[in-house]
Parts: sequence; structure tokens; C-alpha cells
Amino acid sequence: MPRYVKSIDWTSLWEMDKKSIISTMYGNMNADLKAGYDPFGKSIRSQREQIAAYEQDYLDTLEKFKYMTEEQINHWCFYDLKKRGAIE
Repeated sequence: MPRYVKSIDWTSLWEMDKKSIISTMYGNMNADLKAGYDPFGKSIRSQREQIAAYEQDYLDTLEKFKYMTEEQINHWCFYDLKKRGAIE
């Protein structure tokens, strides 16, 4: 189980994880569209809403970071990664 270590750049890991999830969400939606899903159907609309909500959550978190020190951000990112299961 990883422990918080100041010298590890948890912020970069957190950012890469978030961007990877967003990329995967778009990739899954595009695969569904290529498979013939209705672009205006319930499934694709739901995926678009989920992507928008996830992206907004990401942007909201970046706004919160403006009021934190780099050390606080790094510490927060470690615990968020741990809470979401991105790291054990």
C-alpha cells in the first residue's frame, strides 16, 4: 500500500489519470457511434452528459488548486488517487 511521499509527483499522476479517463470515455462513445448507435439516442446522450460532468469536475478541482500550495495539491492528489482506487 503506497504511503504519501513528498518527493513523488502525485499531481502529475493525478492529472494523467484524469485525462486518461476522459480519453477513454470519448473513445468508448466513438466506438459506440461507429457501431451504429444513434448519435441522438439515449445511450450517446447519457455518455455525453457523463463526459461533460466528469470534465467539469476536473475543471472545478483545478480551480480549487488555485488556493492551495503545491504541497497541499500534491497531498490532495495522492489521497484522491487512493480514494478512487487508481493506486492501492
